[in-house]
Amino acid sequence: MKYLMIGILLAPLISPTFASDEAAPLSAASSVAGIQANPYHFANEPSPAPPHTGSTYTYLRCWYQISDSPLHPRATYEWAKDPVSGDWYRVHGSWWKSGAFHWENMFYSDTTQDTLKSVCEQTLARKGIQRPVISALAADHAISFNYTIWTNDTAAQGPGFNKVIAFGDSLSDTQNMYNASQWKLPGHSWLGGRFSNGLVWVEYLARSLNLPLYNWAIGGAGTDKYLVVPGLEQEITSWKEYMRKAPDYQPEHTLFTMWIGANDLLNYGRTPDQAISAMRRALISLLDGGAKYVVLLNLPALQKAPVFKLKTGGEQAAQQVQSFNTKLTSLVDEMRTRYGGTKQLTLFDASQIFDDMLQHPAQYGMTNTTESCLNIRSLSSTVYLEKHEPRSTCTDPGQYVFWDTLHPTTATHRQLAAHVETFIRNQYSSMLR
Repeated sequence: MKYLMIGILLAPLISPTFASDEAAPLSAASSVAGIQANPYHFANEPSPAPPHTGSTYTYLRCWYQISDSPLHPRATYEWAKDPVSGDWYRVHGSWWKSGAFHWENMFYSDTTQDTLKSVCEQTLARKGIQRPVISALAADHAISFNYTIWTNDTAAQGPGFNKVIAFGDSLSDTQNMYNASQWKLPGHSWLGGRFSNGLVWVEYLARSLNLPLYNWAIGGAGTDKYLVVPGLEQEITSWKEYMRKAPDYQPEHTLFTMWIGANDLLNYGRTPDQAISAMRRALISLLDGGAKYVVLLNLPALQKAPVFKLKTGGEQAAQQVQSFNTKLTSLVDEMRTRYGGTKQLTLFDASQIFDDMLQHPAQYGMTNTTESCLNIRSLSSTVYLEKHEPRSTCTDPGQYVFWDTLHPTTATHRQLAAHVETFIRNQYSSMLR
């Protein structure tokens, strides 16, 4: 992930490529220097005019994978149409803050996530696009970022979980680094902001639990801020800021996930002690902020990732991961003692699952555990900005553990999610509806 981070730091220097539909009228505020046509979208397709200043509605982007082949994960979107009127679909609600040109924003609405998905499915079907919806995101106009739509809670909430909130790095990120890098990173060889060729584990998990997912994870994150990239502590601070404006939000009904630490050890020169110290501060901040149910994942054997075929340091990485995981177990025990029965922290052994997958791949439907499906032979600082073809031997990425030299395939993510789901159902059965 060291090389990913170099790419991240370069990203702000690259011209943005937000959607710029020729038929779309733009407000005066939309005259931004350097805006180019978005290669992900069809330039001849119309898009909605921006709402008037002060309007409490926004529009909906329906993202989908263009090809049905897992070897070609490039994504694009269509603007949602109202199933009844045929006009642009409007999502009513309010913005966290005004201004649609900052990547940090959120739209609060009473519209359910199921409704948003259904509208998108109908929109794609009417266009003859037989592809599943991968994301339904807010945007005011053609050159807006993608924004999360937060479905407001009701004052009377029944027992159990009503949402999943994820913290972490590129193993959990679904679009945050993509937005921050102006739709540049990761590039066309990854699926719409995910560092994989499909959905990531926490998306599969939320779907299997029938819960909406809200994601604060960002590619390149460590346990604390590193240069311009937010870390776990900043993710949790951000969550607190957004939740202050979320009507009737009750964090005790949220299932939180936390998977972090690889960047600290591999890229940022932090020791396991330093990483765990930052995690301690972050966890205390989260729990004191009202979180009750938190699932943490330990680190897999990072030294077995294909990137270590291209560089040295695998033995040191193995030692650091082992130390980190031991200290993480102690940290969870410490938090349980600190908060007693008022909080429920659990630690999922991702390390054991990955070890078993690498040692017994056939049991998981895998055949290749040592190579990336993408034909990446470089440690270039721009590797995640570039387009890569699959290697000739990778005709089915579902049989590969790794998509690139560090990140798993969506098949691996699906396997992990299935095990985490079983773990959660055993740990929190009373909270599942």
